[in-house]
Amino acid sequence: MSFDFNEFVERVREANKASDPNLAIRDLLKQIVSKPDQIAAATPVDGEDEVMLFEDESLSIWRCRFQPHIFMPPHEHKIPVHIAGYAGKERSLLFKRERSGLSYRGEKIAREGDVITLGPEAIHAVVAEGDQCSQALHVYMGPLMKLKRGLFDWETGTQIDFTLENFDRLKRSEEEMPEFS
Repeated sequence: MSFDFNEFVERVREANKASDPNLAIRDLLKQIVSKPDQIAAATPVDGEDEVMLFEDESLSIWRCRFQPHIFMPPHEHKIPVHIAGYAGKERSLLFKRERSGLSYRGEKIAREGDVITLGPEAIHAVVAEGDQCSQALHVYMGPLMKLKRGLFDWETGTQIDFTLENFDRLKRSEEEMPEFS
């Protein structure tokens, strides 16, 4: 049986109607990524790295591919997100907002078959761990693209508006990354 992204979206939308939507969606994602090869086979090899599959007032569903050695800047979502890895390893560097900027707090890795959740207060930067791209399904518990949210400067931790231009400007190669401890 092959994986179908449209069917996946419908199943997530149905799970979102449960009495505990976060639990229902996490359970569904765990079931789906238990067969990661089927999802990977259905994912285009070329094209955009981040593709919105669906968004309404209660959900945003994305297919995300991150490149190795290229770090996406620290950013917030302001809503919970469930990340279900199906190829490679998606590494989230976690930060906490402090008076002096951001402080590094650790990391979470979504490996093939893993589902991780970041809460609404989470601030993270993302990179593919190792030498292969990471691929994951991201389910945000709200309208991600309609929210006013922040990006954070790597060195100063200063918050700026989340725009695609700012996001692209703050991407860093591995060689440009500051040290975290």
